[in-house]
Amino acid sequence: MEVTNTGERARRVLLERARVLARVPSAQIRAADEIEVAICTVGSESFGFPVHLLREIVPLPTVTALPFAPECLLGIAQVRGTLLSVFDMAKLSQVKGTSNPRHLVVVEAPEGAIGFTVDEVLTCRNVSPSALQGNAGGHTERRAALGLTPDLVVIVDVPALLGLPELVIE
Repeated sequence: MEVTNTGERARRVLLERARVLARVPSAQIRAADEIEVAICTVGSESFGFPVHLLREIVPLPTVTALPFAPECLLGIAQVRGTLLSVFDMAKLSQVKGTSNPRHLVVVEAPEGAIGFTVDEVLTCRNVSPSALQGNAGGHTERRAALGLTPDLVVIVDVPALLGLPELVIE
């Protein structure tokens, strides 16, 4: 009789495990229009960079200043053997608060890789562009923004950011 109870108990345990394993975790379910963004801080503001447009995010390497460069161009740096221009995201976007850059968001531009300084890399999450608030305001980041999340994260429009006149150095 004990064998039957043990067999029945094992069957119930296995069925429950199968039910748990068959469930799709809610974090993996996302709407078709959602994009994954890397949330970073710059000064007192938060920015979301679409992950599919990023090459990588690395600790801020040594940056060599360039003479007569615009204020927003910190200089050049080497990342994995590639020389790239490094721009100060705080100055480009006119953020409030003091920025203490510790990371470099590297994106691939038609002319090659370009880096943007950020203070902290917080997390990655999914954002629905249809749920973003309009891109209002006069700040530079608004010209290069897909919009603003309800919790005030500016979602960066990377192609628009790369097209800003401040990034064209002649």
